[in-house]
Amino acid sequence: MDTLLEILVIVVPAIVTGFLGWIFGRPKEKIEVKSMDIDNEVKSASFYRNLLDDASKRLKEAIKAIEERDVRIRLRDEKIEQLIEEMEKLTDELRKYKQLNGKKA
Repeated sequence: MDTLLEILVIVVPAIVTGFLGWIFGRPKEKIEVKSMDIDNEVKSASFYRNLLDDASKRLKEAIKAIEERDVRIRLRDEKIEQLIEEMEKLTDELRKYKQLNGKKA
């Protein structure tokens, strides 16, 4: 009987202490879990914000490169138009000279 009493004196307080610790510790655990979740969400949001910032930067650089190429293409088109006009004028002059030479000969 004494042995049983000694076991109960050791076991019952341990069980009661564990149970009370579990009951009072649950709110603290929930708060810690929520805090960890919030930290993870902040880290995730920061990660995606950095991705978006990088994508935005790359998009701006690509748009700038395209605009620069458009300007070069427009300048080349204008130069081609000028050369075509000059070639047409020279062709007309050549025809005139041919006609003059043909009439003289």
